Amino acid sequence: MYVDGKILIVEDEKISAEYLKEVLEFNGFNVVAICDKGAEAIKVAQALKPDVIFMDIMLKDHVSGSEAAVEIAQRIDTKIIFLTSYSNEEMIEYALDAGAFNYLLKPFREKQIITTLQMALGRSDKSQGISKELIYLSQDYSYSYKYKKLYFNHNEVSLGDKSLKAISYLCQHANVTVSAKELSLYVYGEQRDTSALRTLISRIKKKLGDDFIRHSGLGYMIKTDDLKTL
Repeated sequence: MYVDGKILIVEDEKISAEYLKEVLEFNGFNVVAICDKGAEAIKVAQALKPDVIFMDIMLKDHVSGSEAAVEIAQRIDTKIIFLTSYSNEEMIEYALDAGAFNYLLKPFREKQIITTLQMALGRSDKSQGISKELIYLSQDYSYSYKYKKLYFNHNEVSLGDKSLKAISYLCQHANVTVSAKELSLYVYGEQRDTSALRTLISRIKKKLGDDFIRHSGLGYMIKTDDLKTL
């Protein structure tokens, strides 16, 4: 039996599309169609009106994933989760500016897929995308996606660029463990020894006097279920 919500997958890599479909259906979600072209996705989305669309941002088609997303958003009320192999900040900002609710970085992790989808299905107002949310990290700290700032009791906290990038990425993947390799690549823009990241996280914790960034053998995580809109 399927849970509420119709899901459309737009992905031109067959293995990725089939894996995503398998994960979603195993967890009870209703995948109504799979498309591998942007133009086709626009037509299918308009006909089936899915609640959530997983959209490859770099489709090998004359209509890109981002172009298809913009067109679809103008026609139907849906949430779009971009799929991308690129972890640089410019690509992520581009996805959010194109109207994405969120994004998933390839290769996908099952928990990340389901957590992101549940967040999307749990919202009724399509304007409540990730770029407009305020996430509460602890009783005292919160982070604004819209303004890319950290707050302590609603007062802005001054942090270095790399510290803010680390917190931002973990907030975008709240409740999901992010590997040290993945987080390091995003923060530094290149592969580095993970000791540099450990030092950075340690400095963040020491400066903030709070332990909302959790560390395990699998990586780093900010755990919170308390999401609110600015």
